[in-house]
Amino acid sequence: MKLTIRRFKNIFDGTIGKFRLENDGQILLDGYSLEPKGADTTEPNRDRRVPQGLYHISWHQSARFKRTLPLLYNEVVPKKRYILIHAGNFPKDTDGCILLGNRYDEKGVYQSMNTLEAFMSHTKGKLFEVEIINDGV
Repeated sequence: MKLTIRRFKNIFDGTIGKFRLENDGQILLDGYSLEPKGADTTEPNRDRRVPQGLYHISWHQSARFKRTLPLLYNEVVPKKRYILIHAGNFPKDTDGCILLGNRYDEKGVYQSMNTLEAFMSHTKGKLFEVEIINDGV
């Protein structure tokens, strides 16, 4: 299973992407993502987006969100950076993480909780990879 995020639009204090979750060539879910604005950074405690590239996930029990969420990491971005996929609508909600929604505008993404629940129904407890691509941003 693979989640692909193609970042394509900068908005005030954020970056919008188009996401697609696929398994064996079948599209399970698609929508939009919201991350902090660029530039990309690997530094922890910065509300900035992670570098484009391929990421692994582990499942992290979040005290803040009171649930288990996917945590992204790779050889450059350590787990301690705590890049989670979670619900939220606006750049102020990202805290350096990735938000999912089913539509977007210049302010953020929407229907985030429903989109996250659909995403979790396909992925919870499973290992998958995440590819993030900068497409003109």
